[in-house]
Amino acid sequence: MPDWRAPLPKAAESNEDTVHRAVELGFRAGFAFPPFALQMETLDQLIEETARRPAPAVPDNQQYSTAPFLADTWTKTANGKVLQRRDDLAGREEGPYFLLFNPNPVANAWGKTGKQIRELFELKGWQGLTVPEYFVLQRYFCEKYGDHRFFETCDALHQGHMLWLIDSMTPNECAVVKASAQGMNVQAAPTNNRDSRRAAVAGVVL
Repeated sequence: MPDWRAPLPKAAESNEDTVHRAVELGFRAGFAFPPFALQMETLDQLIEETARRPAPAVPDNQQYSTAPFLADTWTKTANGKVLQRRDDLAGREEGPYFLLFNPNPVANAWGKTGKQIRELFELKGWQGLTVPEYFVLQRYFCEKYGDHRFFETCDALHQGHMLWLIDSMTPNECAVVKASAQGMNVQAAPTNNRDSRRAAVAGVVL
């Protein structure tokens, strides 16, 4: 996506202490993103490239077999929209940024409600994932591992994932994901919803 690549600087400057602390916390994977406004303007194209096109190095039986199910509410009927707040995004609104994250789920977030996870992240000074970040990273991991896990370490039999996208959250709802070779489901769940199988990823925005 040339529109995404063009705004990215050739070199980045950041506070070394912040980077050091992030790495100590396990946030040792990173990805550079263009300004958030551009991500949202090109979201349809992003979804086409990352959730509909066949992925190189992925076996035929692991390619998505159905189109993504998208809804900005908790529903059984897709409406083609996603829930994603546009402000209070830890500086993502200001320009290109680097997301440092842990490519494994937060251990004490399993089974918690979205509200509880948000409170945990705020207490730690962490960020979660936004919807555009999720689409990019799931495609990266899909091509890296050849299946639909999201985490660096996981059971070899685990071929899908379920996630809270904590930095999509509005006061009452949060985007959640369920993905496997059968397809991708991204819709909005109430913040008091919980599922013991649904994980959360944490990171910091630089």
